[in-house]
Amino acid sequence: MIEIDPDAQEYLLQGPIPGQSLTNSKEAPYAWEQPPRYNSVKEATEVIFFEMLKDENLETLSTMMMDGVPITDIAQMLLTVGFQKGQWNADLLVTLIEPTIYLLLAISERMGIDAELDRPEDRDPATASDEEAEEDIELNSRPNTSTKEEVFKAANVNPASVRGLEIQERLENINPEEIKQSILEKRKDDTPPSLLSRPEEN
Repeated sequence: MIEIDPDAQEYLLQGPIPGQSLTNSKEAPYAWEQPPRYNSVKEATEVIFFEMLKDENLETLSTMMMDGVPITDIAQMLLTVGFQKGQWNADLLVTLIEPTIYLLLAISERMGIDAELDRPEDRDPATASDEEAEEDIELNSRPNTSTKEEVFKAANVNPASVRGLEIQERLENINPEEIKQSILEKRKDDTPPSLLSRPEEN
């Protein structure tokens, strides 16, 4: 007999009924049931990157990376939201995973954040140690060239101008210290008052 966590029982019947989407009105389809807005990896990647560079989004992404949220999780979240909005279909989503991860790595490098790439529990124990050793060798042997150029090349992203703005130029215009200071100030404001402090100090 399968035992179900008591805390999860109340949620068991809250999900959609199998086949429920087939009964929805054709006049009001979900966004992902319509033709996607973007069909090109290049175009979709550039759209994702410029969305990342919006001030409020960049600060949120930086906060997540500083808090140890793996880049793979962030990429999955961004692409899933785009899929739900009808920006790309499931096939293009899979293709966008690698470019999105590389672009997040470029941002983390510019911000000076030592971001986690993935979750330790997601790694294969048999190959994890070998892969970590290979990564250390690769990082130590990397020439002192622009990492962003390597990132763009690996992500198959053309840094050519898009709407008059260049990806490389936009990265250089990021002010890491200003963004980090904003994050620290917000965290300070959100800090709950100490129970040991005097009333006038709260």
